[in-house]
Amino acid sequence: MNRSKHLLWLPVILFAVLLRVEAREDAPSQPPPKFRMELVYIVDADSPEFIFVIGNTGFKSVASLKKFLSSLPPGSTLEWDPGCLRMGNEPLLSSKQEMEEFKAFCAESNINFVLLPSG
Repeated sequence: MNRSKHLLWLPVILFAVLLRVEAREDAPSQPPPKFRMELVYIVDADSPEFIFVIGNTGFKSVASLKKFLSSLPPGSTLEWDPGCLRMGNEPLLSSKQEMEEFKAFCAESNINFVLLPSG
């Protein structure tokens, strides 16, 4: 008799577990992260140097920046407001071709690249 009471609880427990699994699937997902990029001029160097900075992480080259960006979740946003003042030889900003290639890379990597207009 005691055993049959325990068996009656089995369908109730299975139903509760299924409800929890279904509730997790219906839960809203987190929006993709948003990142803000800056280009920093290094004044200590003998020749002008620039690094890209996202959060508290710096990248000395476009290649290392792309490597980092390729690890971001799909749908992430990268926002960049480089301003309108130029020192000369800034990566991405000094070459239209390099900028177009970077935009294409972001699109292929499913990164929403937002270049804010300067002015």
